[in-house]
Amino acid sequence: MQIKTVLSTLVLSTPLFAASALAQAPSAMPMEPMPTVKQSALDKQNSVNLSPLGVLSGSYGLNYERLLSGYHGIIVEGNFSSSSNDEASSSSVGATVGYRFHWRGNQDSGFLGLNLGYYAGSGQGTIDNGTTMKTFDVDTTVSSITANIGRRWAWDSGLNVTFRIGAGKGNYDVSTKSTDPDAQEAVKLVDDILSFLPVAFDGELSLGYLF
Repeated sequence: MQIKTVLSTLVLSTPLFAASALAQAPSAMPMEPMPTVKQSALDKQNSVNLSPLGVLSGSYGLNYERLLSGYHGIIVEGNFSSSSNDEASSSSVGATVGYRFHWRGNQDSGFLGLNLGYYAGSGQGTIDNGTTMKTFDVDTTVSSITANIGRRWAWDSGLNVTFRIGAGKGNYDVSTKSTDPDAQEAVKLVDDILSFLPVAFDGELSLGYLF
């Protein structure tokens, strides 16, 4: 009876002992951490771009684009420019909002766009009437709607180069606070020309970062 009892105890306790031993033993095949998936340019949705050539000439343009579903880009852009020489000086600020359709469905793609812009500037003009040189102030505002076509080259590092060119309609208003008849006549001539040819141009050559 004692031998049977001992054998029964061993048989019943063996599975429990084996399970306990397996639970405490180190795993023969340890779990390795999952590899980090590197995000490519195709997956990134945001881009901030700056025009390096414009900075050299005193014109600063910065834009931000958010790409939705790979194809639809919403863009917001701001611009500031300033220039001067011996005869005149000028400065302007402006803002643009727009839409882009990226036909490859990602950041590394050509695109078609439509922009709405508004700019306000001030400067100085000079008139030489043959006897004297007259300098007067000039104020300009421009509202525009332009269509454009462009291309963005994007790399997995996040860097991108973006180019666009376009044209459309511009509504110009040129005025002066000067009461000088010659200044008023010159400003009216420029305003009439711009009203007769209400063309607005759009362009970009920028360096940016995707994230």
